[in-house]
Amino acid sequence: MKDPTYRQTLGHAWEAVWHNKILWILGLLSVFLGQLGFSDIFGKVWSVLDNSSVAGENISILSIFHVSIPIGVWNILGIVWLAIICISIAVMVVFLAVTSQGALISYAADWFKTRKHKEIDKSWHNSVKHFWNILLINLVRQAILFGLLVGFVFVARYFFNSESWVQGFIFALLAVLALVVSLFLSVFSVYTLCYVVLDGKGLVKSLQKAWTLLHNHFLVSLEVGVVLMLLNLLVVAVIIGGSFFVFLPTAFIWIAAGISNSVSLAVLGLIFGIFLVLLFIVLVAGLFNAFTTSAWVFLFIKMHKEGISSRLIHYARHMFSR
Repeated sequence: MKDPTYRQTLGHAWEAVWHNKILWILGLLSVFLGQLGFSDIFGKVWSVLDNSSVAGENISILSIFHVSIPIGVWNILGIVWLAIICISIAVMVVFLAVTSQGALISYAADWFKTRKHKEIDKSWHNSVKHFWNILLINLVRQAILFGLLVGFVFVARYFFNSESWVQGFIFALLAVLALVVSLFLSVFSVYTLCYVVLDGKGLVKSLQKAWTLLHNHFLVSLEVGVVLMLLNLLVVAVIIGGSFFVFLPTAFIWIAAGISNSVSLAVLGLIFGIFLVLLFIVLVAGLFNAFTTSAWVFLFIKMHKEGISSRLIHYARHMFSR
């Protein structure tokens, strides 16, 4: 059987997302866990570098908060009650994010196998059954990525304060090493999640199978990850351009506010515009997260059942065989 090209992979993923709007909701809810694949670590690194105003200044990850706790029985009860509410909301968000991620993987896999619309209940219950394994995989992935990010920040701070080319070269090597480790850690977690949700043979067995799959498709995983990562640039362009058009109704409201000399109408227009932009960003985020997850699921199914050869090797062989 002919290997699927990456264009076909993206096409199948887009078809799955476009014909199953429920995946948009699942993608939006699971976006709190970060994107599956390479985009997650690049987003974290970019956010850290973007928060540093000057290269020579210190780069920080955690802000320092000074909290003064008022003394008093009612104040303490209020703080406890507020903590209970916040913890409950956090637990609910984590549950929805973890379960939605598993349901997204399960539903996308069923779609690729049958091309039929199904009730979400089956995929949701399948995800709930593997909730703790999905949660543990995401926690370990985020913890390791955070550790690598912290190391990158400290090394970057030291590099920005040094003027030696040797130190710069060492920094470059360490940065590349941390980047490569984080990239394949993300892909390894994707395959592990797919094995846990789709095969249901336990975490240890899934880890072993995921490692074998990654070992056998090392270059393919890298190529697909880079392609999906580059699509983030297109998504950013869509968000920037789309936000401009989405905000246009606010301009007409402001014109009406100027004619009527109504400050309240102008404020209402601003709130309405911000709401439309945030709604647009949320829809794009949910759609893109569902798209990238579906693409990884499609490739996982092909790798798991048939195997996929690297396109770079294919092109290299074709080039040198002339």
